[in-house]
Amino acid sequence: MNLTIVYTGRSFPPPPFDQEISMMQYYRLLYDGEHAEIFPRARSVAKEQRLVRRRVGVRSWRQVEKVFSADNQYIVANFSSLVAEVPADLLNRSLGNISADVEEGPELEFISSVVTDSKPKEKIWAAVTQHQVDGLVAYRTRRDESGGVWFEWVLADKYLPHEDGRGADIAWVEEWGENDRKDRFLRVERQRIERDGVAIQQLVFKMEGDNVIDELDIDEYASKYKLDIPEDEELSGVNELLCGAITNDETLLHPRGRSALRNIDGLQEEINWTITRDSIVFEKHGKPKLAIPKGLWDTVANDNLKNYGGRFVRNADLEVVSYNENNGAVPMYITWDAKIQQSFEHVTRLIKYMLAISKTSPQAAGLEEGKGDSGVALLYLWIQSVIKAEAIKDKFDAGIKDAVRKCMLLENALGSGSLKVANPVIEWDDMLPKADSEKDTEEIEKYAGGVQSLEATVRRIHPDWSEKAIGEEIIKIQEDQASAGRSNPQYTQPPRVDLGGS
Repeated sequence: MNLTIVYTGRSFPPPPFDQEISMMQYYRLLYDGEHAEIFPRARSVAKEQRLVRRRVGVRSWRQVEKVFSADNQYIVANFSSLVAEVPADLLNRSLGNISADVEEGPELEFISSVVTDSKPKEKIWAAVTQHQVDGLVAYRTRRDESGGVWFEWVLADKYLPHEDGRGADIAWVEEWGENDRKDRFLRVERQRIERDGVAIQQLVFKMEGDNVIDELDIDEYASKYKLDIPEDEELSGVNELLCGAITNDETLLHPRGRSALRNIDGLQEEINWTITRDSIVFEKHGKPKLAIPKGLWDTVANDNLKNYGGRFVRNADLEVVSYNENNGAVPMYITWDAKIQQSFEHVTRLIKYMLAISKTSPQAAGLEEGKGDSGVALLYLWIQSVIKAEAIKDKFDAGIKDAVRKCMLLENALGSGSLKVANPVIEWDDMLPKADSEKDTEEIEKYAGGVQSLEATVRRIHPDWSEKAIGEEIIKIQEDQASAGRSNPQYTQPPRVDLGGS
Protein backbone atom coordinates (compact mmCIF):
# COMPACT_ATOMS: atom_id res chain seq x y z
CA MET A 1 0.00 0.00 0.00
CA ASN A 2 1.40 3.37 -1.07
CA LEU A 3 1.05 5.81 1.80
CA THR A 4 2.63 8.73 -0.07
CA ILE A 5 0.78 10.97 -2.53
CA VAL A 6 0.42 9.80 -6.15
CA TYR A 7 0.48 12.67 -8.69
CA THR A 8 0.84 11.07 -12.13
CA GLY A 9 -2.36 10.50 -14.07
CA ARG A 10 -4.33 12.90 -11.86
CA SER A 11 -5.26 16.53 -11.85
CA PHE A 12 -3.50 18.82 -9.38
CA PRO A 13 -4.27 19.26 -6.54
CA PRO A 14 -4.91 15.55 -5.97
CA PRO A 15 -7.70 14.10 -3.82
CA PRO A 16 -8.48 14.35 -0.95
CA PHE A 17 -6.97 17.85 -0.96
CA ASP A 18 -8.78 19.15 -4.06
CA GLN A 19 -12.06 20.11 -2.37
CA GLU A 20 -10.31 21.62 0.63
CA ILE A 21 -8.02 23.73 -1.57
CA SER A 22 -11.01 24.79 -3.68
CA MET A 23 -12.60 26.24 -0.54
CA MET A 24 -9.33 28.01 0.28
CA GLN A 25 -9.47 29.70 -3.13
CA TYR A 26 -13.06 30.74 -2.42
CA TYR A 27 -12.16 32.32 0.92
CA ARG A 28 -9.17 34.08 -0.63
CA LEU A 29 -11.48 35.76 -3.14
CA LEU A 30 -13.80 36.67 -0.27
CA TYR A 31 -10.90 38.21 1.68
CA ASP A 32 -9.49 40.06 -1.36
CA GLY A 33 -12.85 41.65 -2.12
CA GLU A 34 -13.31 39.85 -5.45
CA HIS A 35 -16.97 39.32 -4.57
CA ALA A 36 -18.31 39.75 -8.08
CA GLU A 37 -16.66 36.40 -8.92
CA ILE A 38 -18.22 34.38 -6.10
CA PHE A 39 -21.61 35.90 -5.27
CA PRO A 40 -24.45 35.16 -7.69
CA ARG A 41 -26.37 38.38 -7.05
CA ALA A 42 -23.30 40.37 -8.03
CA ARG A 43 -23.49 38.83 -11.51
CA SER A 44 -27.27 39.20 -11.69
CA VAL A 45 -27.36 42.97 -11.31
CA ALA A 46 -29.26 44.02 -14.46
CA LYS A 47 -27.14 45.56 -17.16
CA GLU A 48 -28.61 48.85 -18.26
CA GLN A 49 -29.06 49.66 -21.93
CA ARG A 50 -29.18 53.35 -22.63
CA LEU A 51 -29.69 55.26 -25.88
CA VAL A 52 -27.01 57.87 -26.37
CA ARG A 53 -26.01 60.06 -29.30
CA ARG A 54 -22.55 59.81 -30.79
CA ARG A 55 -21.05 62.29 -33.25
CA VAL A 56 -20.24 60.74 -36.63
CA GLY A 57 -19.43 63.96 -38.47
CA VAL A 58 -19.13 67.69 -38.12
CA ARG A 59 -22.92 68.22 -38.20
CA SER A 60 -24.27 64.70 -37.92
CA TRP A 61 -25.08 62.54 -34.89
CA ARG A 62 -26.17 58.94 -34.63
CA GLN A 63 -28.27 57.28 -31.96
CA VAL A 64 -26.48 54.21 -30.51
CA GLU A 65 -27.17 51.72 -27.75
CA LYS A 66 -24.64 51.51 -24.93
CA VAL A 67 -24.53 48.75 -22.28
CA PHE A 68 -23.38 49.71 -18.80
CA SER A 69 -21.80 46.74 -17.04
CA ALA A 70 -22.95 45.56 -13.64
CA ASP A 71 -19.32 45.53 -12.48
CA ASN A 72 -19.45 49.30 -12.26
CA GLN A 73 -22.50 49.17 -10.01
CA TYR A 74 -21.82 46.31 -7.58
CA ILE A 75 -20.37 47.83 -4.40
CA VAL A 76 -18.15 45.83 -2.06
CA ALA A 77 -17.99 46.80 1.62
CA ASN A 78 -15.45 44.13 2.56
CA PHE A 79 -15.83 43.56 6.30
CA SER A 80 -14.61 39.96 5.88
CA SER A 81 -11.05 41.25 5.48
CA LEU A 82 -11.40 42.88 8.89
CA VAL A 83 -12.21 39.51 10.47
CA ALA A 84 -8.90 38.07 9.26
CA GLU A 85 -6.72 41.11 9.88
CA VAL A 86 -7.72 42.08 13.44
CA PRO A 87 -6.01 39.00 15.01
CA ALA A 88 -3.01 39.63 12.76
CA ASP A 89 -2.80 43.23 13.97
CA LEU A 90 -2.96 42.15 17.61
CA LEU A 91 -0.34 39.41 17.27
CA ASN A 92 1.93 41.63 15.19
CA ARG A 93 1.89 44.16 18.01
CA SER A 94 2.36 41.49 20.66
CA LEU A 95 5.28 39.42 19.33
CA GLY A 96 8.47 40.36 21.15
CA ASN A 97 11.98 38.95 21.52
CA ILE A 98 12.87 35.35 20.56
CA SER A 99 15.96 33.91 22.22
CA ALA A 100 17.51 30.76 23.62
CA ASP A 101 16.74 29.67 27.18
CA VAL A 102 20.39 30.16 28.15
CA GLU A 103 22.51 33.17 29.08
CA GLU A 104 25.40 32.38 26.71
CA GLY A 105 26.74 29.67 24.42
CA PRO A 106 26.38 28.41 20.84
CA GLU A 107 22.62 27.85 21.21
CA LEU A 108 22.09 31.55 21.95
CA GLU A 109 24.15 32.61 18.94
CA PHE A 110 22.50 30.09 16.61
CA ILE A 111 18.92 31.01 17.56
CA SER A 112 19.82 34.68 17.19
CA SER A 113 21.02 34.02 13.62
CA VAL A 114 17.91 31.96 12.83
CA VAL A 115 15.66 34.78 14.02
CA THR A 116 17.64 37.32 12.01
CA ASP A 117 17.37 35.26 8.82
CA SER A 118 13.76 34.12 9.35
CA LYS A 119 12.40 37.59 10.25
CA PRO A 120 9.40 36.28 12.25
CA LYS A 121 8.50 39.78 13.50
CA GLU A 122 8.28 41.19 9.96
CA LYS A 123 6.32 38.21 8.61
CA ILE A 124 3.97 37.39 11.49
CA TRP A 125 1.17 39.64 10.15
CA ALA A 126 1.11 37.94 6.76
CA ALA A 127 1.29 34.47 8.34
CA VAL A 128 -1.59 35.09 10.77
CA THR A 129 -3.77 36.69 8.08
CA GLN A 130 -3.25 33.74 5.73
CA HIS A 131 -3.82 31.37 8.64
CA GLN A 132 -7.21 32.99 9.23
CA VAL A 133 -8.21 33.01 5.56
CA ASP A 134 -7.07 29.48 4.64
CA GLY A 135 -7.56 27.82 8.02
CA LEU A 136 -3.93 26.66 8.06
CA VAL A 137 -0.42 27.95 7.49
CA ALA A 138 2.66 25.72 7.20
CA TYR A 139 6.38 26.21 7.79
CA ARG A 140 9.58 24.44 6.79
CA THR A 141 13.29 24.75 7.58
CA ARG A 142 15.90 25.77 5.01
CA ARG A 143 19.71 25.70 4.85
CA ASP A 144 21.98 27.18 2.17
CA GLU A 145 25.52 26.34 1.11
CA SER A 146 27.01 29.02 3.34
CA GLY A 147 25.53 27.33 6.42
CA GLY A 148 22.72 29.78 7.03
CA VAL A 149 19.63 28.17 8.56
CA TRP A 150 16.15 29.69 8.74
CA PHE A 151 12.48 28.79 8.57
CA GLU A 152 9.86 30.11 6.15
CA TRP A 153 6.08 30.18 6.01
CA VAL A 154 4.35 28.04 3.39
CA LEU A 155 0.84 28.44 1.96
CA ALA A 156 -1.69 25.84 3.09
CA ASP A 157 -2.44 24.63 -0.45
CA LYS A 158 1.25 23.72 -0.88
CA TYR A 159 1.48 21.64 2.31
CA LEU A 160 0.17 18.11 1.69
CA PRO A 161 0.72 15.64 4.57
CA HIS A 162 0.85 11.89 3.94
CA GLU A 163 -1.95 9.64 5.09
CA ASP A 164 0.10 7.77 7.71
CA GLY A 165 1.41 10.95 9.36
CA ARG A 166 5.05 10.00 8.70
CA GLY A 167 5.61 12.30 5.76
CA ALA A 168 4.56 15.45 3.95
CA ASP A 169 4.97 17.07 0.54
CA ILE A 170 5.59 20.71 -0.23
CA ALA A 171 4.18 20.96 -3.78
CA TRP A 172 3.99 23.92 -6.15
CA VAL A 173 3.63 24.67 -9.86
CA GLU A 174 6.40 26.27 -11.95
CA GLU A 175 5.91 27.77 -15.41
CA TRP A 176 8.52 28.49 -18.08
CA GLY A 177 8.22 30.10 -21.49
CA GLU A 178 6.33 32.91 -23.17
CA ASN A 179 3.02 34.22 -21.95
CA ASP A 180 0.93 32.35 -24.50
CA ARG A 181 3.08 29.20 -24.62
CA LYS A 182 4.16 28.31 -21.12
CA ASP A 183 5.32 24.88 -20.03
CA ARG A 184 3.98 23.81 -16.64
CA PHE A 185 5.77 21.59 -14.15
CA LEU A 186 4.91 20.30 -10.69
CA ARG A 187 7.74 20.57 -8.16
CA VAL A 188 7.62 18.50 -4.97
CA GLU A 189 9.84 18.43 -1.91
CA ARG A 190 9.01 15.20 -0.10
CA GLN A 191 9.94 14.44 3.50
CA ARG A 192 9.53 10.94 4.96
CA ILE A 193 10.48 9.51 8.34
CA GLU A 194 12.47 6.36 7.61
CA ARG A 195 14.10 3.85 9.95
CA ASP A 196 17.42 5.72 10.21
CA GLY A 197 16.16 9.30 9.96
CA VAL A 198 14.34 11.75 7.70
CA ALA A 199 14.70 11.36 3.92
CA ILE A 200 14.26 14.56 1.87
CA GLN A 201 13.64 14.01 -1.85
CA GLN A 202 13.18 16.44 -4.76
CA LEU A 203 10.69 15.48 -7.52
CA VAL A 204 9.43 17.12 -10.71
CA PHE A 205 6.52 16.22 -13.02
CA LYS A 206 5.40 17.42 -16.45
CA MET A 207 1.92 18.96 -16.55
CA GLU A 208 -0.62 19.64 -19.28
CA GLY A 209 -3.06 22.19 -17.94
CA ASP A 210 -4.00 20.94 -14.48
CA ASN A 211 -3.17 17.30 -15.28
CA VAL A 212 0.08 15.70 -14.12
CA ILE A 213 1.58 13.54 -16.89
CA ASP A 214 5.00 12.01 -16.25
CA GLU A 215 7.80 12.26 -13.70
CA LEU A 216 10.99 13.82 -15.08
CA ASP A 217 14.63 13.55 -14.12
CA ILE A 218 15.27 16.27 -11.55
CA ASP A 219 18.92 16.83 -12.62
CA GLU A 220 17.99 17.33 -16.28
CA TYR A 221 15.21 19.71 -15.25
CA ALA A 222 17.59 21.75 -13.07
CA SER A 223 20.18 21.90 -15.86
CA LYS A 224 17.68 22.91 -18.55
CA TYR A 225 16.21 25.80 -16.58
CA LYS A 226 19.40 26.70 -14.67
CA LEU A 227 17.97 26.01 -11.23
CA ASP A 228 19.83 25.36 -7.99
CA ILE A 229 17.91 22.38 -6.60
CA PRO A 230 19.21 20.71 -3.41
CA GLU A 231 20.44 17.14 -3.56
CA ASP A 232 18.38 14.37 -1.95
CA GLU A 233 19.32 13.97 1.70
CA GLU A 234 18.88 11.41 4.46
CA LEU A 235 19.37 13.01 7.87
CA SER A 236 20.41 10.29 10.30
CA GLY A 237 19.16 10.55 13.83
CA VAL A 238 16.37 13.01 12.98
CA ASN A 239 13.10 11.36 13.93
CA GLU A 240 10.63 14.09 12.98
CA LEU A 241 9.71 16.05 9.88
CA LEU A 242 11.47 19.35 9.31
CA CYS A 243 8.18 21.00 8.42
CA GLY A 244 4.85 21.46 10.16
CA ALA A 245 1.56 23.33 10.17
CA ILE A 246 -0.51 25.61 12.41
CA THR A 247 -4.26 24.94 12.13
CA ASN A 248 -7.21 27.20 12.90
CA ASP A 249 -10.39 25.95 14.59
CA GLU A 250 -9.69 22.33 13.73
CA THR A 251 -12.20 19.61 14.63
CA LEU A 252 -12.19 15.83 14.37
CA LEU A 253 -13.94 16.18 11.02
CA HIS A 254 -11.60 18.97 9.90
CA PRO A 255 -8.16 18.11 11.31
CA ARG A 256 -6.43 20.53 8.90
CA GLY A 257 -8.37 23.47 10.26
CA ARG A 258 -11.14 25.73 8.99
CA SER A 259 -11.19 29.27 7.67
CA ALA A 260 -12.13 32.06 10.07
CA LEU A 261 -14.31 33.45 7.24
CA ARG A 262 -16.67 30.49 7.23
CA ASN A 263 -20.32 31.25 8.04
CA ILE A 264 -20.00 34.95 7.25
CA ASP A 265 -19.97 34.92 3.44
CA GLY A 266 -23.78 35.04 3.26
CA LEU A 267 -23.87 38.07 5.54
CA GLN A 268 -21.13 39.72 3.49
CA GLU A 269 -23.17 39.22 0.32
CA GLU A 270 -26.28 40.71 1.94
CA ILE A 271 -24.28 43.76 3.07
CA ASN A 272 -22.95 44.26 -0.45
CA TRP A 273 -26.37 43.75 -2.01
CA THR A 274 -28.16 46.18 0.31
CA ILE A 275 -25.60 48.92 -0.33
CA THR A 276 -25.58 48.15 -4.07
CA ARG A 277 -29.37 48.29 -4.27
CA ASP A 278 -29.42 51.71 -2.60
CA SER A 279 -26.65 52.87 -4.91
CA ILE A 280 -28.60 51.82 -8.02
CA VAL A 281 -31.68 53.65 -6.78
CA PHE A 282 -29.66 56.78 -6.14
CA GLU A 283 -28.02 56.48 -9.56
CA LYS A 284 -31.42 56.45 -11.22
CA HIS A 285 -33.32 58.90 -9.05
CA GLY A 286 -30.90 60.71 -6.76
CA LYS A 287 -29.49 63.23 -9.24
CA PRO A 288 -31.53 66.44 -9.76
CA LYS A 289 -33.33 66.48 -13.10
CA LEU A 290 -34.04 69.62 -15.09
CA ALA A 291 -37.64 70.02 -16.31
CA ILE A 292 -38.33 72.57 -19.07
CA PRO A 293 -41.57 73.68 -20.74
CA LYS A 294 -42.57 71.72 -23.82
CA GLY A 295 -42.46 74.83 -25.97
CA LEU A 296 -38.85 75.46 -25.03
CA TRP A 297 -37.95 71.84 -25.70
CA ASP A 298 -39.55 71.98 -29.16
CA THR A 299 -37.71 75.20 -29.98
CA VAL A 300 -34.29 73.77 -29.11
CA ALA A 301 -35.04 70.39 -30.72
CA ASN A 302 -36.15 72.01 -33.99
CA ASP A 303 -32.98 74.09 -34.08
CA ASN A 304 -30.91 70.91 -33.65
CA LEU A 305 -32.95 69.25 -36.41
CA LYS A 306 -31.93 72.00 -38.80
CA ASN A 307 -28.30 72.02 -37.69
CA TYR A 308 -27.60 68.33 -36.97
CA GLY A 309 -30.41 66.40 -38.62
CA GLY A 310 -32.04 65.12 -35.43
CA ARG A 311 -34.53 66.32 -32.82
CA PHE A 312 -32.78 66.18 -29.45
CA VAL A 313 -31.86 68.45 -26.57
CA ARG A 314 -28.49 68.49 -24.82
CA ASN A 315 -27.63 70.09 -21.50
CA ALA A 316 -25.34 72.46 -23.35
CA ASP A 317 -28.27 73.62 -25.51
CA LEU A 318 -30.02 75.03 -22.45
CA GLU A 319 -27.16 77.24 -21.30
CA VAL A 320 -28.32 79.96 -23.73
CA VAL A 321 -31.91 79.73 -25.03
CA SER A 322 -34.42 82.03 -26.70
CA TYR A 323 -37.25 83.36 -24.59
CA ASN A 324 -40.83 82.71 -25.76
CA GLU A 325 -43.48 84.85 -24.05
CA ASN A 326 -46.30 82.41 -24.80
CA ASN A 327 -44.61 79.16 -23.68
CA GLY A 328 -42.22 80.59 -21.14
CA ALA A 329 -38.65 79.54 -20.46
CA VAL A 330 -38.46 78.90 -16.74
CA PRO A 331 -36.69 75.54 -16.03
CA MET A 332 -37.35 73.65 -12.78
CA TYR A 333 -35.16 71.13 -10.96
CA ILE A 334 -36.91 67.98 -9.77
CA THR A 335 -35.25 66.32 -6.77
CA TRP A 336 -36.02 62.92 -5.24
CA ASP A 337 -36.16 62.56 -1.48
CA ALA A 338 -35.99 58.96 -0.24
CA LYS A 339 -36.24 57.70 3.32
CA ILE A 340 -33.34 55.24 3.66
CA GLN A 341 -32.86 55.15 7.43
CA GLN A 342 -34.19 51.59 7.66
CA SER A 343 -31.74 50.46 4.99
CA PHE A 344 -28.78 51.90 6.90
CA GLU A 345 -29.98 50.24 10.12
CA HIS A 346 -30.28 46.93 8.26
CA VAL A 347 -26.65 47.14 7.10
CA THR A 348 -25.49 47.96 10.63
CA ARG A 349 -27.36 44.95 12.02
CA LEU A 350 -25.79 42.68 9.41
CA ILE A 351 -22.31 43.93 10.25
CA LYS A 352 -22.89 43.29 13.96
CA TYR A 353 -24.13 39.76 13.19
CA MET A 354 -20.98 39.12 11.16
CA LEU A 355 -18.72 40.39 13.94
CA ALA A 356 -20.55 38.31 16.56
CA ILE A 357 -20.24 35.11 14.53
CA SER A 358 -16.55 35.71 13.83
CA LYS A 359 -15.76 36.67 17.47
CA THR A 360 -14.66 40.18 16.49
CA SER A 361 -15.30 43.17 18.76
CA PRO A 362 -17.51 45.95 17.34
CA GLN A 363 -14.79 48.42 18.35
CA ALA A 364 -12.50 46.84 15.75
CA ALA A 365 -14.97 47.79 13.00
CA GLY A 366 -15.45 51.31 14.32
CA LEU A 367 -19.10 50.68 15.17
CA GLU A 368 -18.58 51.58 18.82
CA GLU A 369 -16.19 53.77 20.75
CA GLY A 370 -12.86 51.93 21.07
CA LYS A 371 -11.05 54.09 23.63
CA GLY A 372 -10.61 53.33 27.32
CA ASP A 373 -9.38 55.37 30.26
CA SER A 374 -6.86 52.65 31.14
CA GLY A 375 -5.40 49.46 29.74
CA VAL A 376 -7.90 47.40 31.75
CA ALA A 377 -10.85 49.43 30.45
CA LEU A 378 -9.57 49.07 26.88
CA LEU A 379 -9.17 45.31 27.37
CA TYR A 380 -12.83 44.90 28.35
CA LEU A 381 -13.96 46.90 25.32
CA TRP A 382 -11.93 44.65 22.99
CA ILE A 383 -12.41 41.45 25.00
CA GLN A 384 -13.92 39.37 22.16
CA SER A 385 -11.07 40.07 19.76
CA VAL A 386 -8.44 39.66 22.48
CA ILE A 387 -9.75 36.26 23.60
CA LYS A 388 -9.75 35.07 19.99
CA ALA A 389 -6.26 36.48 19.37
CA GLU A 390 -4.92 34.89 22.58
CA ALA A 391 -5.97 31.44 21.35
CA ILE A 392 -4.29 32.09 17.99
CA LYS A 393 -1.21 33.40 19.79
CA ASP A 394 -0.83 30.14 21.72
CA LYS A 395 -0.78 28.20 18.45
CA PHE A 396 1.77 30.50 16.83
CA ASP A 397 3.87 30.41 19.99
CA ALA A 398 4.07 26.61 19.71
CA GLY A 399 4.55 26.77 15.93
CA ILE A 400 7.43 29.26 15.99
CA LYS A 401 9.13 27.34 18.80
CA ASP A 402 8.79 24.12 16.81
CA ALA A 403 10.16 25.77 13.67
CA VAL A 404 13.23 27.14 15.48
CA ARG A 405 13.83 23.80 17.21
CA LYS A 406 13.67 22.02 13.83
CA CYS A 407 16.30 24.48 12.58
CA MET A 408 18.55 23.25 15.38
CA LEU A 409 17.93 19.64 14.31
CA LEU A 410 18.85 20.52 10.74
CA GLU A 411 22.03 22.26 11.86
CA ASN A 412 23.05 19.27 13.98
CA ALA A 413 22.46 16.92 11.04
CA LEU A 414 24.31 18.95 8.41
CA GLY A 415 26.46 21.34 10.39
CA SER A 416 28.36 21.39 13.65
CA GLY A 417 26.19 18.84 15.43
CA SER A 418 26.96 20.31 18.87
CA LEU A 419 23.77 22.21 19.64
CA LYS A 420 21.63 21.23 22.60
CA VAL A 421 18.18 21.05 21.01
CA ALA A 422 15.48 22.84 23.01
CA ASN A 423 12.59 25.22 22.41
CA PRO A 424 13.47 28.92 22.37
CA VAL A 425 11.90 31.49 24.66
CA ILE A 426 9.36 33.83 23.05
CA GLU A 427 8.32 37.04 24.77
CA TRP A 428 4.80 38.29 24.04
CA ASP A 429 3.80 41.83 24.95
CA ASP A 430 0.33 43.20 25.61
CA MET A 431 -1.91 43.11 22.56
CA LEU A 432 -3.58 46.44 23.29
CA PRO A 433 -1.74 49.74 23.76
CA LYS A 434 -1.23 51.31 27.16
CA ALA A 435 0.04 54.68 28.28
CA ASP A 436 3.79 54.59 28.87
CA SER A 437 3.36 55.61 32.49
CA GLU A 438 0.84 52.81 33.13
CA LYS A 439 3.03 50.21 31.42
CA ASP A 440 6.17 51.32 33.25
CA THR A 441 4.38 51.20 36.62
CA GLU A 442 3.23 47.62 35.97
CA GLU A 443 6.73 46.46 35.00
CA ILE A 444 8.33 48.14 38.02
CA GLU A 445 5.80 46.51 40.36
CA LYS A 446 6.59 43.08 38.88
CA TYR A 447 10.30 43.64 39.48
CA ALA A 448 9.76 44.98 43.00
CA GLY A 449 7.52 42.01 43.80
CA GLY A 450 10.23 39.57 42.78
CA VAL A 451 8.28 37.91 39.97
CA GLN A 452 10.34 39.40 37.13
CA SER A 453 14.07 39.87 36.59
CA LEU A 454 15.78 43.20 36.09
CA GLU A 455 16.73 42.24 32.53
CA ALA A 456 13.13 41.39 31.60
CA THR A 457 11.95 44.65 33.16
CA VAL A 458 14.39 46.78 31.17
CA ARG A 459 13.66 44.84 27.99
CA ARG A 460 9.89 45.27 28.32
CA ILE A 461 10.10 48.96 29.18
CA HIS A 462 12.47 49.58 26.25
CA PRO A 463 11.52 47.00 23.58
CA ASP A 464 13.27 48.98 20.83
CA TRP A 465 16.70 49.02 22.54
CA SER A 466 19.61 46.92 21.32
CA GLU A 467 21.11 44.10 23.40
CA LYS A 468 24.13 46.30 24.14
CA ALA A 469 21.99 49.18 25.35
CA ILE A 470 19.94 46.85 27.55
CA GLY A 471 23.10 45.37 29.10
CA GLU A 472 24.55 48.80 29.81
CA GLU A 473 21.30 49.95 31.40
CA ILE A 474 21.24 46.88 33.68
CA ILE A 475 24.81 47.62 34.85
CA LYS A 476 23.93 51.25 35.61
CA ILE A 477 20.86 50.26 37.62
CA GLN A 478 22.82 47.66 39.59
CA GLU A 479 25.55 50.21 40.35
CA ASP A 480 22.98 52.78 41.48
CA GLN A 481 21.31 50.19 43.70
CA ALA A 482 24.65 49.23 45.25
CA SER A 483 25.53 52.88 45.84
CA ALA A 484 22.16 53.55 47.43
CA GLY A 485 22.68 50.54 49.71
CA ARG A 486 26.02 51.91 50.99
CA SER A 487 24.56 55.32 51.82
CA ASN A 488 21.29 54.08 53.31
CA PRO A 489 21.46 53.11 57.02
CA GLN A 490 18.75 50.57 56.51
CA TYR A 491 21.17 48.60 54.31
CA THR A 492 24.33 49.16 56.39
CA GLN A 493 23.06 48.65 59.96
CA PRO A 494 23.70 45.20 61.41
CA PRO A 495 20.65 43.21 62.47
CA ARG A 496 19.43 43.66 66.02
CA VAL A 497 20.51 40.97 68.45
CA ASP A 498 18.67 40.00 71.64
CA LEU A 499 21.32 39.12 74.20
CA GLY A 500 18.81 38.29 76.91
CA GLY A 501 19.39 39.17 80.55
CA SER A 502 18.51 42.58 82.02
